[in-house]
Order: sequence, then C-alpha cells, then structure tokens
Amino acid sequence: MGLPAFELLAPGSVEEAIRLLTKEGAVPLAGGTAIVPLLRQRLFTPSRLVSLHRLLALAEISPSDGGGLSIGAMASLRTIETHPLVRARYPLLAETLGQVANVRVRGGATLGGNLAHGDYRLDPPAALIALDARLRLGSARGVRALPVKDFFLGFFETAKQADEILLGVDLPAPAPRASSHYLKFTTHASADWPCVGVAVQLRWEASGKCEGGRVILTAAAPTPLDVQGVGEALRGTTVPEAAARKAGELAAEQIEPLGDAAGSAWYKREITPALVRRALLEAARRAPRRAG
Repeated sequence: MGLPAFELLAPGSVEEAIRLLTKEGAVPLAGGTAIVPLLRQRLFTPSRLVSLHRLLALAEISPSDGGGLSIGAMASLRTIETHPLVRARYPLLAETLGQVANVRVRGGATLGGNLAHGDYRLDPPAALIALDARLRLGSARGVRALPVKDFFLGFFETAKQADEILLGVDLPAPAPRASSHYLKFTTHASADWPCVGVAVQLRWEASGKCEGGRVILTAAAPTPLDVQGVGEALRGTTVPEAAARKAGELAAEQIEPLGDAAGSAWYKREITPALVRRALLEAARRAPRRAG
C-alpha cells in the first residue's frame, strides 16, 4: 500500500523545524523506520511531516562537560553502536544497540526517532536508563532536560509534547569501576522484538565487592521497568548465584507483562527470573579486576 498524501517540509535549522511544528497536523520525521510502516497501514495520517534530515548538528556525538557524552537525536543507531567513545566508555549502550533489529535497520533508524516512538519493546531505553541518561527536548518555549526514566509514561505514551523536538541524549561520566550486560531473549529470529530484555549496570569497589547496580527490563511492562531493591540485594557481594537469584525474584514480583507475539504475559513472568539471573552473572563475570 502506498503512502497517504501529506506535505513534506525540510527545515534547514532547529529553529525553523520548531517553528514548523507549530503548524496544525505537523509531525517530526527522523529515520522513518517506525513512522513509515504506520503511514502505509493508514494507522497514522498526519497532514505535514517535518523532516529533520538536514539538521546535521543533531547527528553529532561529542564529549560533554564533566566527562560525559552528548549524542544527537539524529545519530543513527549504527553510528552510535560503533562509535569509539561509546564502545570504550559505555559498553552497555553499544552492546544493546548491536542487538536492535539488523544492521540495515540500525543504519537508518535514529536514536531520537527510536525513543519518540514510545514502544514498550524498545531495547535502547533500558540501557539509557541504567546509565542515568537524560534527554534534551526543544520547542518554542525553550530547551528542557528530562531523565530517560521519566520520558515513558504508558503504553506508547511519552512525555514529548506535540510541538517538541527530541534534540539529543546526554550521558553522565561513566563510573570508574563498572561492568554491564544486555541480555535480549527472543522467541523468533534474533533480530525480532524482545520477549524480555534485561539491561544490567553494576558498580564495583576496589576490593572487588559490588557497590550497587541497576536492572532495567524492557517488554516486561507498559514502560521500561527499573527493578527496585536490586542495589540492596547485591551491595557488598561479588554477585554470587544466590544474590542473582534474589534479584530475579524481585523482578518477577514487579513486572506487569503484556502478552504479545513474542510471548504471553504468563510466559514472560515465568522466564524473567532466569533472564535476570543470567544477565547479572554475566555482568559480574565482566567485573574489573580487584585493585592491588
């Protein structure tokens, strides 16, 4: 099925794009990997699409003040995945992005478009939340910052206002001693949506004991789920089997799974404890060597 009729606008600056988004029926267009299928199926029929492809500044990846990293919203998932600074300093993000769909899709999909879609099955939000990332959103009212964890409000619902553009993602300086892992479990092809995805970020003391950590689940609730109590369960341990199993039990108690093509709600609830345990044990295996 062909695309419905719409007016395509191609602003040359962020300011112009923001102005055009105040027009009735205007919607931003990034990589198009999510929005174009919706257009073809007539599930989404905006009268105007504001293309962001000419906004080259929004595709930049650069160090930020305080030792962090700024990633433009128009940077492709593949560009971020393979960027030397991302791979060296934020391996969890690189590992997660490397499991999104396939290389062709990652080459066209942008980080901003991926997040703005708001799908509860997205892989990147789990890693970004585990890394305490913040979003920058721009509108005629100015620029506001928002933690990624607060961006997803409900089933396909985000905090982005209709007249806002997602400008970029800011990552804080990485922890000096950390390890991580992203475990994506699929019931079909590896490039498919996750049945459940588990992002783990652990911090370590010089003694080799766990200082704390986070476990973020995707596809296990209407929004990414930050499992509560994990840090306390792991703190002061080397993350043995028993601690990892306890974290898995905590996750199973907190998830609100939605049945979909990848698995029923019952199935997701059954497999989540084992997935969390495996992800934690792998992250612990990658822990930096004990100082001294």
